[in-house]
Amino acid sequence: MNRRLQSQSRRPTLEGLEPREMPSTLHVGGGSLGNPGWVKPAILQQVAASLYAPITTTTTTTVGNQSFPPGTYSVPQPTNAEIHRETFWMEFVGHYYVGAPRFSNQSATIHIYSNGRDVTSNQTSHARAQLILFPPANPSASPTTNDPMAGQVAGLLSLFPANALQSGSSLFAEVANRPNVPSNSPRFLNHGLPSQMKFILDPGGVTGGMYSVPAYTVYTPGVGESTPITAGNGGAVGFQQGSGVIDVKYIPTDHFRAGASPSGTAIVRVQGLMNLTGVANPLYAGIN
Repeated sequence: MNRRLQSQSRRPTLEGLEPREMPSTLHVGGGSLGNPGWVKPAILQQVAASLYAPITTTTTTTVGNQSFPPGTYSVPQPTNAEIHRETFWMEFVGHYYVGAPRFSNQSATIHIYSNGRDVTSNQTSHARAQLILFPPANPSASPTTNDPMAGQVAGLLSLFPANALQSGSSLFAEVANRPNVPSNSPRFLNHGLPSQMKFILDPGGVTGGMYSVPAYTVYTPGVGESTPITAGNGGAVGFQQGSGVIDVKYIPTDHFRAGASPSGTAIVRVQGLMNLTGVANPLYAGIN
């Protein structure tokens, strides 16, 4: 046999393997990955003061066998360790484009997508995110019964963890103006588009998986039943409540998307607090 051919036939080779991504983990604690420099403790403290603010009632409230007259009542306050646990942040670089408004009280529809890139977050190692914004047609308009968002930016933020065991997890947060800030304030616009807003964890129960809402937080007493002490009093048992701020930087491009006006790259940063139960995470090594 030809020794040259024999040598070539036995030469080692490398075979290609299909890519396999490791499962990502939704972390229970806020600091498991460390916080980037743009996450500000002062903002987190402001969010905590809002989430756990005293509750004011205007009618007599009965809890069990006790009646409480109208007044202002404090709620349990989070410890520093609890604020650390609740800390939530995410950042992604995606694509944005500005389209036509959907309704007469809007000036435009702004779509922002993570565009196939992973979201950087202390909530998950692999995820996708979307943000939609509806700037108002008249920033000076006042909210009314039939238009409660008049004059304000309205929107929705979503986060979808991309892993096998927690593919059912989804986060939805409602977006609006920051408190007492007009929607057309130049300081809160970037390239004429809304750039600084607030969010609250969607209270309608649309979220799922890691962000599922315990039944007792939305419990409605039936006829003849008294309100349980854990119903809607916020504070320590107000699981699935969350709030924070959103900052967006727009980098326009000269190449417009078909049917859209301005478009380009968007850098989205989100920070705040979320009081999650911490029991809906099958990958967390600290528990399992």
